Amino acid sequence: MHTIKKLSAAMALAIGFAVAAPAVHAETTVTVTKHHYVYYPEHQIYFAPDTKVYYWRTGDKWESGAVLPESSRTYVTTGGVELDIDADKPYEKHEWVLKHYKDKHDD
Repeated sequence: MHTIKKLSAAMALAIGFAVAAPAVHAETTVTVTKHHYVYYPEHQIYFAPDTKVYYWRTGDKWESGAVLPESSRTYVTTGGVELDIDADKPYEKHEWVLKHYKDKHDD
């Protein structure tokens, strides 16, 4: 009987501490970084002015570089659309861009 009283007292004490202890909440802060690009929808070319990098498609593959292939250079002189995208590489959000700018894109 004495053991049951001790066990009951210990449980009551543990419950009291659990209720009285402040709740600890882990707060998570998510920072979304937007990157600025100029998008040329007619030829699916992106340009990142901050880093001076172009992104373009060759077949089903995306490529990047400081200079476009010679055959694509004339396409980026006018008609670009300013975009802010939450992706390090603009093609990561290309499907969203296509849907969002469908009126400016000719397939």
